[in-house]
Amino acid sequence: MGLSKVWIIPFLSFFFSVSAFFISYGIALIGKHVDLENWPYISDSGNEPPESCVFSQLLNVAALFLACTIYLRHRQIVEFYWHQHQQEGKWRAMSCFLLFLGYSSSLGVSMVGNFQKNHKFMKPVHYAGALLAFGCGLLYAWAQTIFSYMMNPKLAKPIVSHCRLILTVLATLFFTLMFTFGILAHNLNPDGCNKPSTECNEEATYKIFRTIATSSEWSLALCFLFYILSFAIELRHAYCHAPKLRLIAYFKNSESDISVKSSKPITCCSGFTTKENKIETYEIPKCQFYDTNFLNLDYFEKQKNFENFPIGLETADFVDPARLSAFDQSIDPMRF
Repeated sequence: MGLSKVWIIPFLSFFFSVSAFFISYGIALIGKHVDLENWPYISDSGNEPPESCVFSQLLNVAALFLACTIYLRHRQIVEFYWHQHQQEGKWRAMSCFLLFLGYSSSLGVSMVGNFQKNHKFMKPVHYAGALLAFGCGLLYAWAQTIFSYMMNPKLAKPIVSHCRLILTVLATLFFTLMFTFGILAHNLNPDGCNKPSTECNEEATYKIFRTIATSSEWSLALCFLFYILSFAIELRHAYCHAPKLRLIAYFKNSESDISVKSSKPITCCSGFTTKENKIETYEIPKCQFYDTNFLNLDYFEKQKNFENFPIGLETADFVDPARLSAFDQSIDPMRF
């Protein structure tokens, strides 16, 4: 079981993010919480219910798929260098650091959606989330652009790296404009105005600064979304296996649970009693107990008079002989 169309994960991150932006803006426009003349910040269209509910839910889903995309990109880099016979190197530390930056950006996206800035105590958390989303995201984009050029043309054509470079440069420009003119607008009017223009008494300079800041934020977000969407190009031929769950087999003892993976000698007589409550000992042939093909694991099936039956004998830990070597030697003389 696995996912053959891995490219759909960055696409879903793009889809839910765009949906969060424009659906919440449309609802806010219908509810007259914003208008076309006073272009809002992205989060201004998600301040009041009901649009805030849609905004939060869709951004949370988008953040989840963004985190999955970040991990897939990390695994893609690891696989690329493994096939280049470079299992170790500076690239590994850098990729792990980028994984941290990407997860931080995903967390920031979720924080922006969940903590609306129209509440006094939520505003610092909202701005912290925006800084994580845009700041860490910008650093992540620059570093991944460098990786894209380093891995050309094995994973993607050079045109893909060129497009990513253009998106990263534009994102940096829009981030600078948003930050600069946002501060200038805030200095002119610290309270701001997120209401329709008919209810706002704004100076012309403030309105220009604010419009530049809000437009830059929307452009910055779209640059990031298209950048994440570009990972689908390299993932279109990738295949994701289902996660493996390994269960540790153990014997249930009356005093404690004893792991069969322990390399120390163990005694498990005290936990196995007959119906008459008398301890009996049996000799277990080594080959019967540790047949890795499960051909001779029928010994315990014959002992139906045990109250505490051994469990966990059909887990993956018995399949690999290398996993059994230390334990195999430790219980060679064991009787119970």
